[in-house]
Amino acid sequence: MSEEIDALVDAFNEDREWVNRVLTYEQETEMRCRRAREEALEQGIEQGIEQGIEQGIEQGIEQGMDRLGALVGRLIDTGRLDDAKRVSEDAAYREALLVEFGL
Repeated sequence: MSEEIDALVDAFNEDREWVNRVLTYEQETEMRCRRAREEALEQGIEQGIEQGIEQGIEQGIEQGMDRLGALVGRLIDTGRLDDAKRVSEDAAYREALLVEFGL
């Protein structure tokens, strides 16, 4: 039995066209698998980056709202109602008052 296998191996090894075709197929399959893994990794990284950006934006909005709420609360507590209205409309003034109140 092993002699038959050896004979077949020898015969196939002599057929260079067949050997090249088999090796090429294996190499192509390996390259496709490698590419698929790389693409999956890139997509995973891209999705992670997108999720991180979305979370960062949400946190930034939440922090901005908290700062504005704290500012308006302090303005109301100090009786500065006109300033409270103005900070809702004037971004530069709002920034100045955030600095003034250490927010």
